[in-house]
Amino acid sequence: MSGPDDGGSPGLLRGLGRFDATLLTINSIVGAGVLALPAGLALDAGRWSLAVVLLAFVVIGFMALTLAEVASRFEVTGGPQVYAGIAFGPLTGFSVGWLFTVSRFASFALIAQVMFDYAAVLWPVLGEPLARAAGLTLYALVFGVLNLRGVRQAAWTGNLLTIAKLLPLVPIALVGLWFAGWNDLPASEPRAPDGLTDALQLALFACFGFDVAAILAGEMRNPRRDLPVSILAGLGVCCLLYLLVMLACFAVLEDTAASKLPLADVAQAFLGPAGATIMAAAAVVSCLAGNLVQLLVTPRNIYALAEAGDLPRQLLAVHPVWRTPHVAIVVYVVLAWLLAITGTFKYLLAIFVIARMLAHGSTAAALIVLRRRDGPAPLPIPGGTVIAVLAIAACLAIVATASWQAVRDVAIVLAVGFLLRAFVRRRVGPA
Repeated sequence: MSGPDDGGSPGLLRGLGRFDATLLTINSIVGAGVLALPAGLALDAGRWSLAVVLLAFVVIGFMALTLAEVASRFEVTGGPQVYAGIAFGPLTGFSVGWLFTVSRFASFALIAQVMFDYAAVLWPVLGEPLARAAGLTLYALVFGVLNLRGVRQAAWTGNLLTIAKLLPLVPIALVGLWFAGWNDLPASEPRAPDGLTDALQLALFACFGFDVAAILAGEMRNPRRDLPVSILAGLGVCCLLYLLVMLACFAVLEDTAASKLPLADVAQAFLGPAGATIMAAAAVVSCLAGNLVQLLVTPRNIYALAEAGDLPRQLLAVHPVWRTPHVAIVVYVVLAWLLAITGTFKYLLAIFVIARMLAHGSTAAALIVLRRRDGPAPLPIPGGTVIAVLAIAACLAIVATASWQAVRDVAIVLAVGFLLRAFVRRRVGPA
């Protein structure tokens, strides 16, 4: 057995079960991405839209399988950054954790901006800059307080929001199952010259989130038993839902690529203006649920980095009553709020995909190293080494298609992280 897998993360409450973790996985995947996916892929990939989604889920599936096996060795908060640190050393572990944290800042900002775009349809005043800023501020404050109060409260709220946001999506998926056919796929060719590359990046963004349960393993009651099932079940549900929702849009809408709010337009086609309003409200709920997961998970990333001595030890503080990493939560809420207010998430969007590819590629590599060094995992994946190699190859291929500017930006983000780590370790030493 590898690493500190018996005691878990000291001080954190183990309150999450398999159902919680599965819904957290679905909640984290199904969010702003599914709202943008039908129109974005119809525009960029044309008739290859479904193939792009399937390719994205295949790549994500490789990563999820490797994560499930590696995660079965551990019971600690932190997820891939912990696995990378134990397999390859603390510097690699920090690099993975830092990339994850930065990518989640970008994700929070993107989801928040999409949410307020839909909210402005319901309440036009939110389209005004001052009202939008005030709404974002209140939004971050309320969710920050909710997470401060405890993981169980946040998880139950997340469960309710997940169920609420799936309720209107399921009927649209059934429309796709009933009405759609292959002849309804967009007739256009992929947009030149980078349509397929851009479409794959969008699809990957929409599919990420399967790792959330692994990061919260230190707060699960039985992570070795429940974590692999939660990851794979959540991923399977989301793949089916995405494909059916896209088929519904292609079947009902005359030009999906030209639709700014495709899911709302599908609902309007069946229920009139009331349907569009209901779908816009569901989109807001979907984004709320997605960012609740961001606020639940990312402070635990920060906590794990501080636990390793890579960030200030003040971030290790656990509230004496609520037993949550309250300092890490406050730091994340403030910085994520600033990013959402400024709208600089567009600059970080390409970084998001590259950062996640590199991070999950490290987990696939860790599977190979840990198998050779420590023997079989508690939950070995059949053909795990081959799957890990395929996952690494897919990660490298996707990073290779990114622009030079995006690769440069990832290097800058890593350099800033290394400087911060060196400063902390020089002042207080490693944990």
